[in-house]
Amino acid sequence: MLQEFKGWWELAGLPKFVTTLVPFLLGAVVAWTEKHMDVLALIISLAALFLMTAFCFVLNACSVYSDLRRRGVSFRSRGHGLADLFSTAASGRFDALVSGKISVEKATLGAYLCALLSVPLILILHFWLRTGQLTLVLGAFGLFLMFSYSRGPKLSYHGLGEAALAFGVGWFTVFSGYYLQTHEVSLKPTLVALPFMIEAFKLKLLRELPDIHLDSLIGRRTLAVRFGKEKIVKACMPLTSLAWLSFLLLLPLGVRPFSLVVLAAPGYFTLKSLISIKKGLWQTEEGLEQVCKDAFTGMILIPFALIGVFALNTI
Repeated sequence: MLQEFKGWWELAGLPKFVTTLVPFLLGAVVAWTEKHMDVLALIISLAALFLMTAFCFVLNACSVYSDLRRRGVSFRSRGHGLADLFSTAASGRFDALVSGKISVEKATLGAYLCALLSVPLILILHFWLRTGQLTLVLGAFGLFLMFSYSRGPKLSYHGLGEAALAFGVGWFTVFSGYYLQTHEVSLKPTLVALPFMIEAFKLKLLRELPDIHLDSLIGRRTLAVRFGKEKIVKACMPLTSLAWLSFLLLLPLGVRPFSLVVLAAPGYFTLKSLISIKKGLWQTEEGLEQVCKDAFTGMILIPFALIGVFALNTI
């Protein structure tokens, strides 16, 4: 039982939870700057989001692994990990399943259990803490989106996964974090989330590049599969430019220009990834891995930096 539990958490990829929890905290911080903060609601909503994130990540991993096995893809020992995939997103991703720590059936059951456990938390937020009329809608939509990514409509199999991920991770988290504190619908969290949303979309495109062959094998028609490596790489510069130009939308919200200096941290890694792309390093396995690592670091530092921006504006 303990081994299965460890295998399940390994499959969930706990470090990746920052991609949903930190943007959600950003939304709550924006609400805090407007004098809205319900600590209990924040704790419970973070717990619900944690469970929903685990549901999404494990379900997706099980879906892809099962499809690969059905297509006859063999998994073997590779360094310290197991799997013959070299993607930064997938390398070592299926170790728990390949090594037998946990079965696909039990991992999937654990994923659905997480979704089920998130429901009473959503109900508590809505009916007890009265976090707004849209609480149930947001909760139901979040669960549906996370399920639909790899099951049901299988958005990630039809060229819609990139938009779904950017929308879910980039906008839904920030908006929800803001709404559950203020109980108000506002354009503000959308403007705050826009740079992160665009960068999340770009990163997803990059991380699909190493998996083009295997995604094609299982009928996963990602945008990288549809358009090819060169077109995806060419899209990185305009997407980055659009993301960073959208930071200017913070100024009409009352953000003071001096506070934007904290964006230097994500800017450094974003620029580093673009320089590597310009040099053509994406054409090798090691180079593409480094490009993705730098792009991911730059992307995930954006909500951290924006939390700093809004905190500085309260001084």
